[in-house]
Amino acid sequence: MDISKIDKNFTGYYSFKGMKTLNVIESPFVLYGLSRTEGNEDFKRLPHCVAESVDNNSIKALYKNTSGIRVRFRTDSKRIVLQCVLPKVNRSSTMPLTASSCFDLYADGKYCAAFRPAINADGEYDLEAKMDNGYTSGHVFPDKKMREILIHFPLYNDVDEVYIAVEEDAGIFAPSDYKIKQPVVFYGSSITQGGCASHPGNCYPAIISRQLDFDFINLGFSAGCMAEDEMCDYISGLEKSMLVYDYDHNATVEHLEKTHEKFFVRFRKNNPFVPVVMISAPGGSFEKAEQEKRKNIIIKTYENALEKGDKNVYFIDGSAIFDEVGVDYCTVDTIHPNDLGFYCMAKEIEKTIKRILFT
Repeated sequence: MDISKIDKNFTGYYSFKGMKTLNVIESPFVLYGLSRTEGNEDFKRLPHCVAESVDNNSIKALYKNTSGIRVRFRTDSKRIVLQCVLPKVNRSSTMPLTASSCFDLYADGKYCAAFRPAINADGEYDLEAKMDNGYTSGHVFPDKKMREILIHFPLYNDVDEVYIAVEEDAGIFAPSDYKIKQPVVFYGSSITQGGCASHPGNCYPAIISRQLDFDFINLGFSAGCMAEDEMCDYISGLEKSMLVYDYDHNATVEHLEKTHEKFFVRFRKNNPFVPVVMISAPGGSFEKAEQEKRKNIIIKTYENALEKGDKNVYFIDGSAIFDEVGVDYCTVDTIHPNDLGFYCMAKEIEKTIKRILFT
């Protein structure tokens, strides 16, 4: 059953009549969280050459997933419509389409809408599609005034093209700068990538970014965070204000022990003063005994750094993050956070990031 045929509030699709359409790769739009080092105009989180150099099939498969990629701009348009072309619409058994394959819109920091494809869409919702097929999605504000617009790209989907339509007479301008322009780099697992938020803006890096007004790069990869030298070297070479090192889930205990401190030491060689926040896995991810083993490996990396005089290293005990609310309320499968779980993660991690950036 297509519920949108019964309840129009579930449609979310819109007409382009009386609007002008612009490509987000052009001025005055500003894109964040993506790699354009090879001079092309696609949407990806890693350069192709880096993704191919890593012996990791997950990274090869997911580096074009657009988690963390954003477009920002200012407009006084009362209506905003998004059209896009995707190679396909990814679906998941543990998260809704509004997270895996959709865009979401914030205006002046407030969540307003999810731009989503039709329930039967299979790759594109673009201007050439028939409107009754539901391939366009839009939002109407209550009044016409200048707003700061932020649109998050999908968490678990590749994206080929994106266009924004605003009213013909609307102004459209570059966004205000982030308070912290140097991005925070998040490196981690499927949880870092955003599984299983209900929409892209609710993964924990995005939440903290909006709260503290900083740019960020999401290098979370489902089953793909294994602390390879190639990933370390790539992250080491990025311009950044800090590294959030959320490396735990994807490795066995033995592999974690071999690679956690090794990655940190390699990173430190070329980044002696960049703050590094180390996080252990949230509670519920593993049996208690294994959770403690993993946490102790990360604590050892942290304490060894402190003993060597490193003043820019921080540790967050992930095992306690869900304690106040409970794993059953914070996850979809005891591992991947739902929106409440991501809120709890963001609330705890934000304390440390805020202390580093603003003191």
